Amino acid sequence: MRCFISNVDSPVGYNFSRLLASTVVGSRKEPDLEEEEAGGGGDEDGEKKEEKKEKEKYRIVGTLSPERGYPVAPSNPGEMQETGDKKRDHARREAIEKFAIRGVKPAWVQDIVRNENREALKNTLLQCDVIIYDLSQTLEEASWAIETLAELSDTFLDKPKTFIALSTIMTWAKTKVDQDDPEAFLAEDEYRRRKPHPNYKNHIQIEKNIMKFGKKSSLKTYVIAAGLIYHAGDSIFHHILKSAWHNEEELICYGEGSNVLPTIHMDDLSNIILEVVEFQPENKYLLAIDESKNTLYEITKAISDGLGTGRVKKVPKETALLNKNLPQSDFDMLLVNLRLEPGHVKDMSFEWKYEQGIIEHLPNLIQEYKDARGLSPLKIIVHGPPASGKTFYAQKLAQFYDIHYLELDAVVKESIARLERRAAGNLLPDEDDAIDGDKELLDEIKEAFKNNNGKYPEEYVMNFLKEKLRSTPCRNQGYILDGYPGTIDEASYVYKPNEDDMKDDKVTNIDEVTAPEFVITLEVADEFIKERMMNLPESATVDTKNSEEALIRRLEEFRSANTDENTVLNYFDELEIHPFTVAITSNDYEPVLEILTKQIGKPHNYGPTLEQLEEKKRLAEEAKATELALAEEDRKKKEKEEEERQVKAVAEWNVRMEEIRKQEQDVLEAQSVPLRNYLMKHVMPTLTSGLIEVCKVRPEDPIDYLAEFLFKHISS
Repeated sequence: MRCFISNVDSPVGYNFSRLLASTVVGSRKEPDLEEEEAGGGGDEDGEKKEEKKEKEKYRIVGTLSPERGYPVAPSNPGEMQETGDKKRDHARREAIEKFAIRGVKPAWVQDIVRNENREALKNTLLQCDVIIYDLSQTLEEASWAIETLAELSDTFLDKPKTFIALSTIMTWAKTKVDQDDPEAFLAEDEYRRRKPHPNYKNHIQIEKNIMKFGKKSSLKTYVIAAGLIYHAGDSIFHHILKSAWHNEEELICYGEGSNVLPTIHMDDLSNIILEVVEFQPENKYLLAIDESKNTLYEITKAISDGLGTGRVKKVPKETALLNKNLPQSDFDMLLVNLRLEPGHVKDMSFEWKYEQGIIEHLPNLIQEYKDARGLSPLKIIVHGPPASGKTFYAQKLAQFYDIHYLELDAVVKESIARLERRAAGNLLPDEDDAIDGDKELLDEIKEAFKNNNGKYPEEYVMNFLKEKLRSTPCRNQGYILDGYPGTIDEASYVYKPNEDDMKDDKVTNIDEVTAPEFVITLEVADEFIKERMMNLPESATVDTKNSEEALIRRLEEFRSANTDENTVLNYFDELEIHPFTVAITSNDYEPVLEILTKQIGKPHNYGPTLEQLEEKKRLAEEAKATELALAEEDRKKKEKEEEERQVKAVAEWNVRMEEIRKQEQDVLEAQSVPLRNYLMKHVMPTLTSGLIEVCKVRPEDPIDYLAEFLFKHISS
């Protein structure tokens, strides 16, 4: 059976087409219905044909989503990371496979038709048995498609078609309910009196047209009004999940948040559509919603509790307009207030995934959300001798992987400051107000601090660190711990399994919530460390822990605490968290960072935001413009220098030529002196007398006269 699905690269089209392509035609029907359709043929050929028919799967064709008219950050699924737990790995792999990538043809889709080629699109629709359109994606195209099919319905009387329009509960947004009854709800069979949100008037008109055209015997039509669709991808609640995962101090709730939001999970919606395709129910209008009646505030608070700080801030509705990451359609849906009751979907045969709604199943959704996007905490310990570069490399890695850098002194100061704030009665919104215990603990710590030569006792320090490692930011993004723990006892205490997290059927020797994934040990020779410190300015080492005496003492303490038998690395090695060693023999840090990042792998976070991508692009363009400007300036400078060089060369050439001409003139004049003397002595006197004579006589032929004169003179 051939099925057309619009926008197969959208979350709805992608996931439903994935389900449909893996479904055997008729497999959802009950056995007695299958027997009726089989016709009772008992011969062997009939059985083979029936077997072949039962194994036939839906063949999918469709269209891709048009390009957005505005820039968006790339949204891609995370990479699969095997854990060894088959059930856990299967869930993670499935979450990644369900992540739709806009503009990419799914592997199970046989062919893609271009939206703008209406003739080819019409031919494709006529060749399909089932046509499914998502009105929220292609409203105008869906209207054209149903009108075209209705006009040509007489051409496929022998093989009727099914047209399913996936619409939205926003066409119910302004429907009146009994104001005196706070528990009043709208039932599915009241769809004829539904009133749309102002921005969805076109939707309801097309819904009515689709149902009207479905009265033809050769064209069955259905309208499925879906609640707010949520899933692990870019769904209606994604911006809330993302803010919570990024540890926003307070999640934003627009308005009072008392509005009830009808919802449906993507998987349940896909199963509802498949049931309609398979069973073709009598009801032509269906509400695809779950059983929940959760409000916007309840959903936001639940996400904040499960993934964030637990705090929610109510802001005026108009504030949402300033959030450029929240489209107008999402804004409209988040503010809708509808108490709807599901109808026919409650009687469907499939197994619901989130029937009780998002809050009831939130832990599963959060895990699915993290799996699909590869948002696992990256937990690292950097171990090594003093002054080996632990802090430098830990900070570089924290910046590269966008995880939390933890340094023991800073953790202690932060914890003490928190106790002092709470003891003073300065509580954060929704924060636990049991401050008497905090006051007592703070007094105990201060007393112990005085009695311990101005140092906090190790037990308190390790408890502070345990609390920090289990904090929401470290659970979400992860951490990189600088130079701690230093002993097996410290590691055993900090990473001792938490009894609340332990399961009856699983024995563990380490706190799986906080346990590091990577333990890095820097291998640096003492001589190299001492030489490095000697090359520092004296002001950077005098009276510090890196002074010569202090450094030697610290190195000796580290070496004695890290022999082959007692090193803290053995603790992690025995728990199969195998440390990896990086040798440092020079001050060139880039090769070391390259080794570390290659060993650790890619970041486990969202990647750059649209703003960061735009900033990166801007910086790249500025760098390119600067490079071009410098190149142009360099070119002009070289041209000017070449021009000056040529002018100078020409001037020098002219000077040299003038000198050469002068030298030649002097040579010629020097060479002509004997000749001039010879002429003046032997030729010029006689020739001059002849010329004078010619001038006196003025003969008719002066040349002949002069020649005779000279001849006579020579003869005489």
